[in-house]
Amino acid sequence: MLKDLGTPARSAIRSAGAPLRATGMPRQVRRRRTVLALVILACFTLIVLDARRSAGSPVEPLREAAAGVFGPLESTASSARQPVDDLRDRFAEMDRLKAENEKLKKDNENLTQELNTSDYARNRAQELDKLLKVAPAYTMTPARVIGIGGAQTFSHTVTIDAGTADGVHTDMTVMNGTGLVGRVVRTTTGTATVLLIGDRNSTVGGRLNSSMALGFVSGRGDVAGTLDYKLVDPKARPKVGDRIVTWGSSGNAPYVPGVPIGVVTSVTPNEGSLGSTATIKPYVDPTRIDTVGVVTGPPARPPRAPLPGKGN
Repeated sequence: MLKDLGTPARSAIRSAGAPLRATGMPRQVRRRRTVLALVILACFTLIVLDARRSAGSPVEPLREAAAGVFGPLESTASSARQPVDDLRDRFAEMDRLKAENEKLKKDNENLTQELNTSDYARNRAQELDKLLKVAPAYTMTPARVIGIGGAQTFSHTVTIDAGTADGVHTDMTVMNGTGLVGRVVRTTTGTATVLLIGDRNSTVGGRLNSSMALGFVSGRGDVAGTLDYKLVDPKARPKVGDRIVTWGSSGNAPYVPGVPIGVVTSVTPNEGSLGSTATIKPYVDPTRIDTVGVVTGPPARPPRAPLPGKGN
C-alpha cells in the first residue's frame, strides 16, 4: 500500500513512527534462540544419559551407526595415506643414512690424516735420533730439506731450512742419520744450498775402514747417487763389502772425519794404468733425504787423547 502513496506520504508515515516489518524481526530472533536452546538441552541430556548408562546408553545405537558409516571411510583414508607415509619415511631414512655416511667419510679422512701425520712425525724423530748417534761429538744444527735442485741445472743439490741466522755457513759438512749427505755451497739468512756427494762436481776424501787406505770419492751424477772410489796407492785394492768413511779436511771444512759414505759393491781394474776403481753404493739415498744435520762447531771434546810418554 505504501508503494501506491507518493513520496511525501511515505515520508510522513516514517516520520510519524510507523513500523516497517517491525513485527517479523523479533519473532525470527526468538525462534532461532529457542531452537539453539533446545539443541543445547538435547546435547546435554544425551551426555548425561551416556555418562550414567555407559553399557546400555541410548546413544550407543547412534555411535554404532556412525562407526558403521565413518569407519570404512577412515580405513580407506588411512589405507590411501599409508603409501604417502611410507614414502616420507623412506626419504627421512635416506637423509639419515646420507648424513651418517658423510660423517663416517669425514671421520675416515681425519683418521687417515692423523695416521699419515703420525707416521711422518715418527720417521722424522727416528732420523733425528739416528743423526745424534752418528756424530755425537760435533755441534750440529738440525734442518729439514725444503727443496731440490732443478733438472735444468744438471746439479744434485737440496735446499734446507737453516741459514746464517742459525750459524750455517759455506763449506760445512751435512749428514743425516745414515751417513754423509754433502757440503754447504750457498747460504741465505734462513736457507742453505747443499751439494750432494753424488754430484759430478763433488769430490770427498775417503778412507777404507778395513785397511785405512786413503782415496777419493767422486759422484757420477745419476739419480741413485752412485759413487766411484780411487785409492791414492795404486797397489792397494779395495774389496767388495769394504766400508768407506771421510778422512776429514783441514779445519774440518768442508768435511769432518769419520762420517760414513758408503759400501763397495764392485771393483774394476783401471785400463792402461795401475790400480782399480771401486763402485760405491752411498748410505744416503739422495731421493729420500729429509732431516739432516749441519756440523756448525768443532768436537765438544778433543778427538784424540795424548799418548803417554816412555817415562810414564
